[in-house]
Amino acid sequence: MTVCFLVPDIHALQTGGNVYNRRIAAELRPETPVRIVRWNPVETPASRLDLSGTDVIVADSLLAQHPDALRAVHAEHPAASFVLLVHYLRCVDPNREDDDGTGDERATLEIVEGAVTTSRFTRRALVDEGLPPEQAKVARPGLGEQYRGTCPMRLGDGPPRLLTVANLLPEKGLRSFVDVLRRLRDLSWTWTLVGDASLDPEYAAGVFRRLRAARLTNRVTWSGPVSPDTLRTWYDRADLFVLPSRFETCSLSTREAMARGLPVVGYRVGGLPENFGDAAAGHLVPAGNDPALRAALRSLLVDPMTRAQMAAAARRQSRLFPTWVESTDRFREALTTLHARTAENA
Repeated sequence: MTVCFLVPDIHALQTGGNVYNRRIAAELRPETPVRIVRWNPVETPASRLDLSGTDVIVADSLLAQHPDALRAVHAEHPAASFVLLVHYLRCVDPNREDDDGTGDERATLEIVEGAVTTSRFTRRALVDEGLPPEQAKVARPGLGEQYRGTCPMRLGDGPPRLLTVANLLPEKGLRSFVDVLRRLRDLSWTWTLVGDASLDPEYAAGVFRRLRAARLTNRVTWSGPVSPDTLRTWYDRADLFVLPSRFETCSLSTREAMARGLPVVGYRVGGLPENFGDAAAGHLVPAGNDPALRAALRSLLVDPMTRAQMAAAARRQSRLFPTWVESTDRFREALTTLHARTAENA
């Protein structure tokens, strides 16, 4: 079985979806022949893509906004199985209006032979959208070995250090989170934001303006995007992980933070609760409830003992996360099953 990952032209950037794509592709090799093809459907017609000899085309869900282009790819390679790899879709995000690109995504779901998702939540959402259950598979993200080592001793010296790993995009809820922090100025804390500002410069500029208006810049460090090796250093310097996203299908950064012994505070949205399981690994509050998020942060900022207990619970829970080899085994099984269905129906 030969596999081609059809990915958008931002494939090199440090996003959770891109990290997943790269790690799965790397682990599939050399047992499975794999190619990664970057594609901008607006600039390059399907006929110019070299996908010859491919048994399974795995299309990143960022391309789902271009159903006509994907339909043309499928027509060019009718013998190949067409699988959607779902990191995010507007049509499964409850914050999106039905006319906000969701129609194009639903059209894409009618083209593909199946989908692989990164959480049970997303699988259920796709089935609700009409994808037959047998065509929706789950392959949760792996956890890199660099995150499984011994955790640092957090001595409680200095103010508690908050960490957020999220690219500066509207769906990450960073502007409203600045307002949450503004109402916590009576407490001692610092906040480090790790993420790329280039994906939506206008939104990122608004985050920085709001920080200045809230007079919080002296408490905040923005690192920009960092490599996975450097990212572990940021986790190990922190005391508490905060993810104010209004929606997440899974959240790779949350899983990494838990593995480095950080309690997590965020909203109970999408697939995020699946990372916790039954563990008391932090606080997930109702979606969009900023006062509840603020109260959860306050309770942990002033209570280092509870922070330590939740940190230990997060660490224990992270031991259940699969390795990338295990995740790739699930991914390969999913592709094999979906490809066999395609061959049967040919």
